Formats: sequence, C-alpha cells, structure tokens
Amino acid sequence: MNRILPRLGLALLALAVIVVAGLIVARVLFIRYLHSDAFRQALGQGAANALQASHAEFAPLDFDGMTVYGDNFRATRDDGGGFSTMDADQLRATFDWHGLFHHTVQIDELAIQRVNIEPPATPQAQPETAAGVEATPAPLGFQGRGWNVDLRKAVISELNWQWSNDPTGGITGASLTLTPDGQGAWVIEAQGGTVRTAGLPPLDLETASMRWQNSTLYINAGLHNGSSRLAVTGSVEARQSIDLRVKLDDVDIAPMLAGDWRERLTGRLAGDATIHAPLGTAGIAGGITVSGSLSMIEGQLTALPILDEIGVFTHTERFRQIELTRASAQFTRTKDEFDIRNMVVESEGLIRVEGYYTVANGQIDGTFQVGLTPETLQWIPGSQEVLFGDSRGGYLWTPMHVSGPADHPVDDLTPRLAAAAGDTVIKDAKTIEGTVQKTGESVLDMLLH
Repeated sequence: MNRILPRLGLALLALAVIVVAGLIVARVLFIRYLHSDAFRQALGQGAANALQASHAEFAPLDFDGMTVYGDNFRATRDDGGGFSTMDADQLRATFDWHGLFHHTVQIDELAIQRVNIEPPATPQAQPETAAGVEATPAPLGFQGRGWNVDLRKAVISELNWQWSNDPTGGITGASLTLTPDGQGAWVIEAQGGTVRTAGLPPLDLETASMRWQNSTLYINAGLHNGSSRLAVTGSVEARQSIDLRVKLDDVDIAPMLAGDWRERLTGRLAGDATIHAPLGTAGIAGGITVSGSLSMIEGQLTALPILDEIGVFTHTERFRQIELTRASAQFTRTKDEFDIRNMVVESEGLIRVEGYYTVANGQIDGTFQVGLTPETLQWIPGSQEVLFGDSRGGYLWTPMHVSGPADHPVDDLTPRLAAAAGDTVIKDAKTIEGTVQKTGESVLDMLLH
C-alpha cells in the first residue's frame, strides 16, 4: 500500500501535466485557427446560412481576447429575396469559443456601426417543390449545412435600407437592436431614421417594435412629419406578400397629388388604408395595391375650372376659392389605376358634389351629382327650370360628367349652363320683342282710328 500511493500520486501529477499541456496546445491551435482564413470562411458560411445569401464574406479580422473586430462584411443574394447586397462597416463581436465544437459560431453580442442594404434584383424562378409542399425559407436563423451562426444580440447604430426602387421605398439613419426570445423568434426594436415612400412626405420613425418568426416579420410602428402622424401595423411574409394597415392623422395631401392639383387642392387627411404587395417571383414593382377611406381636414379648392365658370354665371366670388366643410371618399390605387368611390365634397350653404371617378393612363373619367343652393341658382337664368330639377338636402341637383387629362379635365356642365342661360335670354328677348310689336300695333290702330 505504501508503494501504491506514491505511484498513484505520480500518475495523477503526470495526468495533470498532460491535461495542462493539452489545454495549452489546444489554446495555441485555437488562436491560430481564429486567425486563419479557414475560420473567416467558416464565419462567412455561417452568415450566408443565416441571411439565406448566395455568398457572404468578412474582411480580415483582428482579435483581442474573445472580441473580434472587422472593417467590413458583405453578403450578396441573387434569388430576388430580401436584398441584393448587404454591406456592414465597423463590426465588433464577442463570442464563445465552445460553440466551435458544434460547428457553430456563437456570438454573444454583435455591434455594427453602419449597415447598407440594397433592394433585391429581379426575382428568378424558384425551384419546384413536391406537390402540396410550400417552399419556405428557414427562420432568421441559423440552421443550414456546414457552419451556423448563433447570434445572441445585435446592435446596429445606423441602418440604411432601400427595399424597392419602383416605387421608391426605404429607411435611412435608423438604429436597431435584435434579441432572441428563446422561442425561435427575434424581437427587433428600432428608433430614429427617416422613411421614404412614394406618395408620402419623408416620415421620421419614432419607434418600431417588430417580431420575426417562422419567416414572417410582424410590425408595429409610429411615424410622423411635423403634425402628420401614421401608425403602421401588419406583417411581411418572406417570398409571399406585404400586408400593412396604416392609420393616418393630420397628413398633408399635397405629396399625394400630381400636377396642377397641388395648386388647386390643399388640406390634411385622416383615415385608414391597407397596403398589399406581392413578393417572391411576382416582385414588389407594379404589384402594390392601396385602398381605404379618407376624410379631409381644413380642405380648400382654388381655381377649379368648373367652379370658376359657376362663379362667373352666379356672380359669386366664393366659388373661386372654396372652404370645404366636408370632404370624404373611399379609394383604391394600383400602379395603373386610381379609383375614387362614394365621394362627398361640400362647402355648406354653397355647393355639394357627390360621385365617383377613375384615373387611368393619365385620363380621368367621372360621374357626379352637383348640388347648388336655390339662392345661388337665381343668378343663372333658366337653370332651375332646365338643369337643376332635383331637390334634396337643401340643394338643387344636376348630373355632371368629367373626362380628359387628369391635370386639365373637361366637364359637360359648363356648356349646359351657358346654353340654359342663353336660351332664357333669347326667350326673354322674344317676349319683349312680341310685347313691343303688339304695343306698336295697338298704338298704330289707335292713331289710325
């Protein structure tokens, strides 16, 4: 026994020396591996898997303990999904080397100074899948052949993301924080930055809470421009569609108008709109549909031709610049067409217009009912008898059709007003002529007899 104990102690000592030596060798080999191109390529492969990119590559990396620094990262995607290029500058990552034993790059925190994302290229046809099986990309995440990335937290100081060219859409200068929730989803908090999209003024992002799960991004965001405010909720399904609901409050109408209408119509909008855009092989360009219902606050119509003509006929200057007490409509807008339904525009006690119209290929086609007060119509001779025969709601009504270029439409009411006034004048003239003739005959008869 006395001999066994010393030998056991020597054996344990030798084992300890071997373990320590092994750890030292392993550390040296590990550090050497971290500085190798093989590790950088493995990191790029993991990032490509995470982003579903065709290629991803890191610039040469610098190490300080378990912290890695990189000047640049670039990922490219040629399948038409998500983006075409993604560039990240000034990266800093803290990682846990234990994940390397499982072919996983475990990053405890990733900080990026700037990320620039360009919109996807023209989508290419996707591989066919078995009948009844839908092709769905992996979650934001991190499963794939070869190396994977296990990202625990990411902070982006400046995000510049242009998601479409036609129509223009993107965000610049936003900051993001991404964290996993432990249930296969990612929570994304964004704030700051400017959102630009066709038909709206530039909007400042207040805050946005998003959730990425099972290839779907859920959005809840608030934006503003001065007093204009928009609340956006909805979802983006990868390779499927964008479906958003937007609540507008005090939004300037001018950016939504084209040509001369920006000078003729002013006001602010409130209401709700839904946005649907297909993704994937259909592409976002040309596929956006926006529909909803809007009402106008403090609206004003200026120098509208038909109103100018009514002003001339009625000798009423109020028609040249009308303050709207009510203006509301339902609408649907696609790339090729703009439809307005259930439109009501009113300046109480003066005029009310109801109807619908369509603008397609720059041409307008609309059918309306125009109501004027009896007091106004007294200045248009013959109008009540010939044109404005329907009486309801305190107005006398007549139909009107509008057509021609949307910037310079032509109506059929103006010539009918002129004709009605002219016919009345002619009739009155004939009546006076007949009266004079009869009076003359009477006087002549009296003189002769």
